Amino acid sequence: MIEHLSSKNFDKELIGHCIGCNCGCKFIAYIKDNQIIDVTGHPSDRLGMGSFCTKGIALVQELPFSEFRLKESKAIDIDITNKDTAIYVDRFCTEEELQRAFSFTENIYSNMLYVEKPKTIEIEHIPDKKVILNISEPSYYDVMLSRWIIDAKQKGAKLFSAGAIYTNMSFKANYKKLIPPSEFLSFLENIKNAFEKGYHEDEFINKFSLFSTKLSDALIIIEDSYIRINRDFVLGFLKYMKEKHNIDYIITGNITHWPVKGIEGIDKHEVIVNLGDMFRYIPDGKLDSLSKKDVITISHMANMSANLSRYYLPRKFFIEMDFTKKTAFLEVDSKKLFENENAYTLLDIIPQVDKNISHTKSPKQETITLKGYTLFIGHSVVDEIGHYSRWLHEIEPNQYVYINKTLADSIDITDGELLEITTEYGKAVLKVKISANIPEHTFFISDGFDEYQPFYEGVRPGVLAIDKTFVSVLRYRKL
Repeated sequence: MIEHLSSKNFDKELIGHCIGCNCGCKFIAYIKDNQIIDVTGHPSDRLGMGSFCTKGIALVQELPFSEFRLKESKAIDIDITNKDTAIYVDRFCTEEELQRAFSFTENIYSNMLYVEKPKTIEIEHIPDKKVILNISEPSYYDVMLSRWIIDAKQKGAKLFSAGAIYTNMSFKANYKKLIPPSEFLSFLENIKNAFEKGYHEDEFINKFSLFSTKLSDALIIIEDSYIRINRDFVLGFLKYMKEKHNIDYIITGNITHWPVKGIEGIDKHEVIVNLGDMFRYIPDGKLDSLSKKDVITISHMANMSANLSRYYLPRKFFIEMDFTKKTAFLEVDSKKLFENENAYTLLDIIPQVDKNISHTKSPKQETITLKGYTLFIGHSVVDEIGHYSRWLHEIEPNQYVYINKTLADSIDITDGELLEITTEYGKAVLKVKISANIPEHTFFISDGFDEYQPFYEGVRPGVLAIDKTFVSVLRYRKL
């Protein structure tokens, strides 16, 4: 007797891989009348998941069939081959699309962070670690990473959690620490000093150093947000800890192994091919001029970029294409589950033209100087495409600016009142929520919202920070 993982009545099972995050989980889709009626994790998944997160279910079962999906096209009537063309790529890009883009031009931009070597161990070995320092919010980008970390803790690992916000993982940790963004690099430097001297006055750092030295099997997990403060410094710290003290690391979040450029400067090009939602990272002052350019958007949803671009095309979801995806954690090959002749990939837009372009030089990554009050536009629970999902949006339906009680008292502001924040890029007004999960001198805003989402419009990252995670706050005031 053949046993199935779904109790629903179905006609056939189809197997695929989810690329909603770095985990690349293998799944089974149960089909009836050419509709997905159930989705489960595949029991033979290399990483031993055997389960499937809500985000993955939404990306497979709901969003490809959503009423909010971009279905119309505005035909392209320009020849991009002989023009100054830039390409914007996002985390849903396949390996085939990235290869095509980089063979066509050196002008590849993204909100992803370029990291050449994102890990020193394979992910399935996380549960064997004895000490873990987590500086990430895995429930946003890499959902199943949470499970691997918890597996390690249940086996006896000492779990440390640090960062500019207490994450879901912080409340599972043995030790946790809030760090104002302006002090983060000093925090890493103090860890190095603790290992060198065998002691540090900060109890959190001291215990991490002592346990790591004693148990000799430690791991640091860090998300892209913190690396963006000073890429060379943070990557140098991770390399030092591995070479000097044999502490492994994993870099998680919105990263890529392709040498992409940050989004600043993309507006100088004559034509822009936008694979994703580039406009949500553009400041108000440049929206009008950029929308008048020859921008070609290929988008899953009828999002901000589709609304503001001169040309637009529906984009294939990963269940509608054969693809290879090299994530931060592993490489997957997957076959399409459904045909969709009315949607496109970058391969349909960018011709196969080998221009012999060299990409050996790492793109310049800006270093951020943080002093005083800092705005943290970071990963929360629901990402931008999740707010087009009726299931996921309800998890985090409203956008707030989170501050701690000390800062709230100094402003004389309470929950639900309006706060105006100004940075060098622009200003925005949001409702306040007071939280003990935020450090001193810090304002936290989720980067998952924008003005064009269907259920509740919010403030996009571009208004206050472009594609940066941390920016200095110039002014703030209660309205």
